[in-house]
Amino acid sequence: MEQEKDSDYSVLENNFNDSDSPLPPLNTENSDEDIVNELKKTKNELEYYHNLYNDTFNKLKYSLADFDNYRKNVEKQNSLKILSIKSDMLSVVINIREDFIRAIDTIKQSKIDQAIFEGLESILKNIDTFLEKEGIKEIMSLNNTFDPNIHEIIGFSYNEGDIEDNIVTKEIRKGYLLNDQVLRPSLVEISKKIVKNNVNNNNKMGDEI
Repeated sequence: MEQEKDSDYSVLENNFNDSDSPLPPLNTENSDEDIVNELKKTKNELEYYHNLYNDTFNKLKYSLADFDNYRKNVEKQNSLKILSIKSDMLSVVINIREDFIRAIDTIKQSKIDQAIFEGLESILKNIDTFLEKEGIKEIMSLNNTFDPNIHEIIGFSYNEGDIEDNIVTKEIRKGYLLNDQVLRPSLVEISKKIVKNNVNNNNKMGDEI
């Protein structure tokens, strides 16, 4: 029995001695190199995604700018279309108004009930109120200087100097503005001075000599 104990003891002692033997050294050089490589890889990935972000952001910014320009163009085209339709409609109303005024002027010359006349004038007043609310204004032309932006010449009034040149002397058809833009130009006659061709007798004689 004692011999078996001694043998067990010797085995344990040997195992203990083996456990105290030094561990193999770590390869620190390879470990540091791996870390550096990993950092470089991470840095490259960060730069790649940073550049990708900037590129995507710029594309999005330009796309939004293009869309905003497209939206403005569509709104402008729609506004012009609406203005064109509105102009056509108001031109029709203006023509009706002018026909109505001519009808009233004709009726004034005949004997009609005063109530009827007042009713017609009330209708004309309502038409004028409607046109005013829609931004319609009459172009005041008579005795003003000719303006090619709002006037259209259809004739001349000749005089010997009583009136300056290019003054509107007669309005053939009234013009109108829509929101300060010409809806219909005024058809007008303007003044022109008559130039007298006076010949100097002395000069004539001098020419003959």
